[in-house]
Amino acid sequence: MRLIYRPVRFMQTPQIGGGIQFPDDLADEKLGTDVGLLGTAHPPRGGRDSFLAWLAVGGTLRKVVRVYGPRVFVADGAAVVPGAPGKPEATPLRYDYCWGESAEAHNPIGRGLDDPRHSVGKAAPQLEVEAEGTVNRPRRSHAAFGPLDPSWEPRRRLAGTFDMEWRRKRAPFRPRDFALAHHSWACPDLHSDVALEPDVPIEVGGVRPEGVWRFKLPKYPIEFTSRMNGDYSEHKSHLDSLLIDADEAVVELTYRVSIRLPKKWERLERLFVRSPALMPDEVLPAPDGAAPDASPATT
Repeated sequence: MRLIYRPVRFMQTPQIGGGIQFPDDLADEKLGTDVGLLGTAHPPRGGRDSFLAWLAVGGTLRKVVRVYGPRVFVADGAAVVPGAPGKPEATPLRYDYCWGESAEAHNPIGRGLDDPRHSVGKAAPQLEVEAEGTVNRPRRSHAAFGPLDPSWEPRRRLAGTFDMEWRRKRAPFRPRDFALAHHSWACPDLHSDVALEPDVPIEVGGVRPEGVWRFKLPKYPIEFTSRMNGDYSEHKSHLDSLLIDADEAVVELTYRVSIRLPKKWERLERLFVRSPALMPDEVLPAPDGAAPDASPATT
């Protein structure tokens, strides 16, 4: 596994089919660690009509999804239900392949029964939450592993109440009932309230053609220091998010630090990002024009 630097995202990246592919990194404060998985589910060899895809993080987070072959809604007496699935195939792990409908606040881009009378013959969901082995079973509309759009539930209600009283007395500041959990982009079942520590084992199944993918979080610590009016201050940080892109075989680790700015911003002279451990130069590059040496990287 090779370590490289990736730039901060100032805007979220949309995903094919709706929703978001990559969240932005601009939240001023977050709690715990968000975990997400992007990619494509690949069926094992065999003739079954479905298979499992899963993500396990240490002994705290585990999510299992059943992936069906292509299927459509069919009439079953007075009901409309998903029909028999076809042969399993490579299936994107996206929310437009889950249960949902335009009126579903948890997933407005999913496949559902907006109007059962006209749903027969239309594509039915191919991703469903597997109850067995799943901790804190999520809603069936969240049967994928990727980031949730901030306008979807449960994130939307956590943003607070934007009513007339807020407009008169609080705007443009946050509503009083704003919750920090709004900034957490992970599905509720893939958010760790306690920040993940180094060396935690990760297991990803059903999403790599070669089989189960296992690795551990790296042991590289990151330290943040600021210099203000000539004085140095250390700032605590933790693993803010873990986003796995199985198609690209890339694992993104994001760390966050919040620094209260003085009234005169120019008094904040410099920010230092350091690693006490030996890391490749391309992970923490020195500033432009700085001479390379053995000291920790500085930005």
